[in-house]
Amino acid sequence: DHRDLGRFAGKKVAVIGAGQTALESAALLHEAGADVEVLVRSPLVRWLWRHKWFHTFKPVARMLYAPADVGQAGLSQLVARPHLFRRLPRSMQDRWGKRAIRPAGAGWLIARCQPIRITTSRVVTSAVPQGDQLLLTLNDGTERSVDHALLATGYRVDIAHYPFLSKPLLKSIEIVNGYPRLSNGFESSVPGLHFLGAPAAWSFGPLMRFVAGADFASRNLTRGILRGVKSITEQR
Repeated sequence: DHRDLGRFAGKKVAVIGAGQTALESAALLHEAGADVEVLVRSPLVRWLWRHKWFHTFKPVARMLYAPADVGQAGLSQLVARPHLFRRLPRSMQDRWGKRAIRPAGAGWLIARCQPIRITTSRVVTSAVPQGDQLLLTLNDGTERSVDHALLATGYRVDIAHYPFLSKPLLKSIEIVNGYPRLSNGFESSVPGLHFLGAPAAWSFGPLMRFVAGADFASRNLTRGILRGVKSITEQR
């Protein structure tokens, strides 16, 4: 919603979240002249590449991290193999999928966030307009009066909100928690309708949420379509 954070110069802004979007937005707001506080519900902020040696010492890096580098040490190798990931029990997929993309900030942001107030173990329990400002009440009973609250709390996939999918078509798609259930070729329950990107994460794991998953997705989509074309040709 905001492409120019300079509009908040001299304003008090609360940033809610602990991921890259929240922390990078906070850094940009601070550098634009805003008075920023980051509110984090977890007891700490996680920073990527804190153990840089694991990444830069190649013999260790190759064992612990896949080239896509999505997920923690070891888990990264599993996430990079979506066909294997999707064969795990659903409970493990859900648990490890969340762990692989838990909120964290890039290591290069640490210095830029040092001047910023980051308050952990806090949740906003209410937000009430108060004149031109917003009064936030936190779970510890304290309050913050700010000019703006920026929500950087992640995204929830729900293909039912895609305006280009008609209601009759949606009824024909098998959906699980907002995600389409996909075959090996990224095909939904509607023949010929394929989904890529974040909507494919329920079926193929968290790698699909990132550009790093494009190689796997494009190859398997192509194979799936070609198999369908071959099948139709043989039937004729």
